[in-house]
Amino acid sequence: MRVMNGETVSVETRIVTGTDRLGNPTYGYAEPVTVDNVLVSWNTTAERDYTRPDGFVVTCTCAFPRSCALNLDGARLTIGTETVYVDGNPQREMSPNAWNMLVSAGVQNG
Repeated sequence: MRVMNGETVSVETRIVTGTDRLGNPTYGYAEPVTVDNVLVSWNTTAERDYTRPDGFVVTCTCAFPRSCALNLDGARLTIGTETVYVDGNPQREMSPNAWNMLVSAGVQNG
């Protein structure tokens, strides 16, 4: 039987740092936390979704292990030398294997 091994990913969760003059929350990032055994699939140029709002381009999909209890809504991920941002608020799914949260991540060009 073949065993899948993932990569180590640095995760910076988004946190509220205060409010602006109109009372809306302002955000920053917490100190990075490393998560081991994340499966990462980099999308080819043909697979990238250019139809998302605000110039967001999905460049990879990550499968996070069950052991990751972080809230990844708006998080910043560093995979190797690449920095990408989580699209939306990923939810945990029922899964028979060790990975139960699929995360779309990419860059913002708008």
